[in-house]
Amino acid sequence: MELTNSEKKIIKYLKGKDFVDVEELFKVMDKNEVASAVSWLKEKKLVNVDEKPFRVYALGKEGKKVLESELPEEKLLKLIEDGIHDIQELQKLMGDDLRYALAQFYKFGGKTENGKVSIENPEPLREYISKVKEVLNKISKGENQDIDITAVKGRKDFVEEKVRMRRKIRLTEQAYRIPEQELIESEEINQITPELIERYNESIKLRPYDVMLYAPRALPAKIHPLSEFIEIVRKKMIAMGFQELYGNFIENTFWNMDILFIPQNHPARDMQDTFYVEGTLAPDKAMAEKVKTVHEKGLENGRGWGYNWSIDEASKRILRTHTTVNTIRYLVEHPHEPCKIFSVERIFRRENLDSRHLAEFTQVEGVISGPGVNFGVLIRTLREFYNSLGIKDLKFKPSYFPYTEPSLEIFGKFMGKYMELGGAGLFRPEVLRPWGIKYQVAAWGLGLERLLMLVLNLDDIRDIYRNDLAFLQERRIIRIK
Repeated sequence: MELTNSEKKIIKYLKGKDFVDVEELFKVMDKNEVASAVSWLKEKKLVNVDEKPFRVYALGKEGKKVLESELPEEKLLKLIEDGIHDIQELQKLMGDDLRYALAQFYKFGGKTENGKVSIENPEPLREYISKVKEVLNKISKGENQDIDITAVKGRKDFVEEKVRMRRKIRLTEQAYRIPEQELIESEEINQITPELIERYNESIKLRPYDVMLYAPRALPAKIHPLSEFIEIVRKKMIAMGFQELYGNFIENTFWNMDILFIPQNHPARDMQDTFYVEGTLAPDKAMAEKVKTVHEKGLENGRGWGYNWSIDEASKRILRTHTTVNTIRYLVEHPHEPCKIFSVERIFRRENLDSRHLAEFTQVEGVISGPGVNFGVLIRTLREFYNSLGIKDLKFKPSYFPYTEPSLEIFGKFMGKYMELGGAGLFRPEVLRPWGIKYQVAAWGLGLERLLMLVLNLDDIRDIYRNDLAFLQERRIIRIK
C-alpha cells in the first residue's frame, strides 16, 4: 500500500495508543497536513475516526463589562445595604443599570413600594450573583468547554456559545499489519516546479494528490453587499444614458414638499412620518409666492388645495423624505432642457421597522424629460431597468401621489409573492408650469434595499444592516443574470 510521509508519521505516532485527539497531532505536525493525512488514512481504512460535538464559550461584551466592574443587581444590593432605598436616588447613582438590576431583584423577592426598593431575604440573590461571576471567571481563564452556563442563560451578550467537533482517531488492525520497512520515510516531491519538470524521471516519487479532499476555505475580503449593489445600479443607470445628481440630507419642507404640490396638511408632514430638525430655512420670496398661489388657488381653471398656505410651515427643516428634492431643483434650474437624470442616495422616514421597512434607506430616483415623454415611455424604462437587474416578473398597479398624475406602483415577484418596489408617475402641471418647465416629466422612486432583497434572496430587509460576519464572509459576489 502506497503511503505518504505524513501518513507514515501518523501511523507511527498512533502505534500502541488508544483513541488520540486529533489536536494532539497538531503539536508535532502542520494542521493542514494532519487534516489531509487523516482523510487519506480513513479512506484507506487504516484509522477509525470518532467525532463528537462539544460547546465552547467566550465572554460577550456585557460579560467582559461585568467582570471589570459589577453586576447591576450586585451594585443595587450594595446600595440598599448602605441604606439607599429611594428609587429616584438609585436612578441617579445607577442610570440605565437600574432597570436591569430591578429585573433580577424582582425574580428573587425584591419589591418596590411607595418609591422605595427593598428585598426581604437577599441570600438567594447573593448565591445567584456568585454563580454568575463564577461562570464568567471560568470562561475568562480559558475553562470554556462544556461548562454549566445555566446561571447566565438569558442574559444578553454575557456569553457567546459555539459548537465545535472533537475528533479522535486510532489505528485499525489493518494498519498494524503494515511491515515496518513500509513506514520508513523517503524523499517525497509535493510541489511541481519548472526545475523539477526539467529533471523529472521515473525514479522521482511524487506525492499523490486528491483534488476532492478538504482544504481550508478561502474567504477573501469583499465590499459590503449594499455598497456593491449601489455601484451596480449606478452603472445600469449610466448605461441607460442617465446622469447622476447629488443632494443634501437636510432640506426645508419647501423644496421637499411644497414645491411638489404636497399640501401642508398632508399626513406625510406629521411628526410621526417625518424627521424634523431644529431651526428654519426660509425659501426665496418670489418662489414662495408662486407656490402659495398654486396651493391656494391652483393654475388657470384649477382649484388648488383651498387652504391658507404658510411660509413658516414651508421653512421648517427636515431630513429629506425622498430624493425627488434633487430632481425638482434640477428641473427648476434647467427648465428648457430635456434630461435623463438619477440619484442613488439616502432618505429618512419615520417607519415602524419590520421585515420590509426601514427608517433610513437608499432610494433610486430616476427622471426623464423631453419631447414625446409619456406614460408608456415611463413603463418601458422601468421594465428595461428591472430587466437589467434580472427582475422580469413585474406588475404595475394604479396609485396616487400628490405630485404625479397618472401614478403607479411597481411590484416584483419574490419568494412566490409580489412585493412593492416603488412608485412612479408623470409630474402634475402644478409642479411644472410655475417654473416654465418645457417638457413632460416622467419620474420614479424605488427602494434599493428591497431590490437587494430580491438579488440576495433575503426575507428580512434588516439582514442587510446586521453586519453578520459569517454572512458577509460567505456571501457570493453579486452576479446579475
